[in-house]
Amino acid sequence: MTTAQAADNVLLTGAQRLTFLPDLFGSDFMLSEASVYGYAQRFCPDYPGGFWQFYRLPDGGGYMAPDVDTLTFCNTDNGFEQTVSGDVAGIILTALVLNHRSWHHSHHDREELCRHFCRRYEQLMAFADTHPDAAVIWRALD
Repeated sequence: MTTAQAADNVLLTGAQRLTFLPDLFGSDFMLSEASVYGYAQRFCPDYPGGFWQFYRLPDGGGYMAPDVDTLTFCNTDNGFEQTVSGDVAGIILTALVLNHRSWHHSHHDREELCRHFCRRYEQLMAFADTHPDAAVIWRALD
C-alpha cells in the first residue's frame, strides 16, 4: 500500500472488524461476504483462500481484500487478464459484488437494500478513481 493510499483508507483490526461487514453490506452481509469469496475463486485462478483484510473508506464505504501480495485476475467477459495486488483484486471483487447485489435487490423490490448497495458502490468507485491503479481497476470492471 502506498503512503497516499494509506491516508485514504483505514485497515481495520481487532474489534473494529466485527461491525465492518454489516456496515458495508447491510442485512445482506452473510450472502455478500460469501459472494466475495466465491468471486475470488471464479476470477482469480491462483486464489489460495485464507485471511482477508477489511478497509474502511473516509466516507463510510469500504472493501475486502485478500491478504496476498498478488493475484492473477481474469475476467473472461471483457478479456481482462492481469496480475494485480491483493488490494486491487479486493477493490475489483468487492465492486463486482456490490454491483451484483444492488441489481439483485432492485429486481426483488428491496429498495432500501438496493439504495444501500448503490451508495456503497459509488463510494468504492470514488475511492478507485483516486487509487494509483485506477486504470487497471476500471479496465477489469469494464
